[in-house]
Amino acid sequence: MNFPELKKLPAIWLSMIFLIILLGLLKIAEPEFELVSWITVFIHATFALFVLSTIPMRLRTILIWAFLVRLMFMIWDIYARSIFVLPNSGADALMYYGSSLKISEDITLLNLQVRGGIYAKMIGTLFYIIGPQRMVAQYINVLTGLFVIIVIYKILIILEINSKVRQNILLIAAFFPNSLVMSAIFLREIIPTYFVAVSLYFFILWFKKEKLVNILLSFLMLAFAAVFHSGVLGIFVGYAFFFLFYDKKYNKFLFNTQTILTFAILVVIALFAVSQFGNILLVKFKGVEDIEDIYLQANKRLGESAYLKGIQINSPALFLLFGPIKAFYFLTSPLPMNWRGGMDIFTFVFDSSLYFITIWYIWKNWKFIGERNVLIIALIITLVGVAFIFGIGVGNAGTAVRHRQKIIPLMLILLAVMMDEKQRYQERRYFNKAVNRIIHQTHI
Repeated sequence: MNFPELKKLPAIWLSMIFLIILLGLLKIAEPEFELVSWITVFIHATFALFVLSTIPMRLRTILIWAFLVRLMFMIWDIYARSIFVLPNSGADALMYYGSSLKISEDITLLNLQVRGGIYAKMIGTLFYIIGPQRMVAQYINVLTGLFVIIVIYKILIILEINSKVRQNILLIAAFFPNSLVMSAIFLREIIPTYFVAVSLYFFILWFKKEKLVNILLSFLMLAFAAVFHSGVLGIFVGYAFFFLFYDKKYNKFLFNTQTILTFAILVVIALFAVSQFGNILLVKFKGVEDIEDIYLQANKRLGESAYLKGIQINSPALFLLFGPIKAFYFLTSPLPMNWRGGMDIFTFVFDSSLYFITIWYIWKNWKFIGERNVLIIALIITLVGVAFIFGIGVGNAGTAVRHRQKIIPLMLILLAVMMDEKQRYQERRYFNKAVNRIIHQTHI
């Protein structure tokens, strides 16, 4: 699908690639890295703002401010840490930076397993080319965060979400506090978030047009996201269910021997992929070799923000019973009964509440669902699948906040469709009342 209003946006990434190549060719001396980083970011940010100024007014305003705020968060993270350290920009961020530096100094480490995984290797390679320019690395995260918003905008347009709902969802995507932070600090979270958003984009395209290439691209983008964190593979559950059982002709789910058999074959293929390529795709679940290891992972709780401390999972029945509860806590913690102070309250208000309100909104407004009920069901199954996978592996609120950032595009699109369905229902009801009133007056 073409988006003429966005046709100049690829120039932002192309120009960034050009600057990276140029920096690699110039071989800047180490004492000048900080100055070069400032010049590089300033030049590219100015060009990016010029490109953003070419798109329509409402979207332009949101994107420009989203970009500038992320830039400010990035600068704060690098130069004002002594005043206040941004959430999640602690030990893990330093670990990723340290691993990236080691790889840049010894590029042969790319062939070995290192702390920080694929993200550290990616940034380490960047540092090997341009030198250890931390600001440039974090600026790439800023750009990635910006393009997450753009992909969400494209999905909203494809789904024909009304302008008011679209505006509200874009504002959340642009200025959601956790997204701002994750787009600015030295963490990998925004990279899989972007690939999840693009995967969802192709998923929605298939829903609208049913072209095989969109299925393949959707799975490919999801695989890219899984390379950075395998927990997002839970999204596959919803995709597989929709791709196999949705019949566009009748706009409903149809179950037959062929589709059920195909689903079973996909499960076998998935199991084979895990057994053969688990070291790549499931690096975050390493050590999980049998059912006892899964129980051990499900019972793992670290840090002061740990939740559900009294639950012990040591059987399949308890796994199925408490799995949904852990999935709910993953999406909504820290809940009020677990608050320890002001930071937990802040986290709930400015992060957890979005997920909690979305769940509540779906429950309360289910009766308004119309012709897009199959899409909503598929998105809910997708959300449940990925929340279940993450919920089993996560046992504290701090880690949950980081990991659920990866699925915020899914959450926002689900919320958008629900809000749009409710508005359409109200418009149909208003229209029917108006028609009945006219008919009644005519009869009189």
